[in-house]
Amino acid sequence: MIALDINVKNENNNYLGKIFSGIDVLQYEWEIIHEDFLYYDNGERKEKFFEIDILSGEEFLKCISRDKYYMIFLDIKAYPINSKRVEINTFKDFLESNCEFVFLCTDSGFIEFYCKDRDILDKVYNNCICNGFEKVQYKSIADVSGRNLV
Repeated sequence: MIALDINVKNENNNYLGKIFSGIDVLQYEWEIIHEDFLYYDNGERKEKFFEIDILSGEEFLKCISRDKYYMIFLDIKAYPINSKRVEINTFKDFLESNCEFVFLCTDSGFIEFYCKDRDILDKVYNNCICNGFEKVQYKSIADVSGRNLV
């Protein structure tokens, strides 16, 4: 298994915090390709969830630890610290790159999570199940080999 398809409710929540709970996000640099969020900070409506396009693990953790937010679209790639980043458009690009995780969210409720480390994939699966997400399904390389990752 190399991926998960996840469905979540279309609501304010802290899905990223729940999904990545127990994962050492500090080991990675997080590239924010695209984001579309709504959240409130000190009562003020904000739309820019991540302040910059490349985040350290500490910065990423701070952002995903927010209490509640509304995730609409999101494209994140995670790389080991100081590794070369490349444009990833296809599943093949992902496999051939240094990228360790791809996280895609579309239309607020549909998430695709790709991961090269089976232990981390299993941890994310268990996090989703324990948090009562609507649908969580493992996907094999054969299942996702033709997918675009943008």
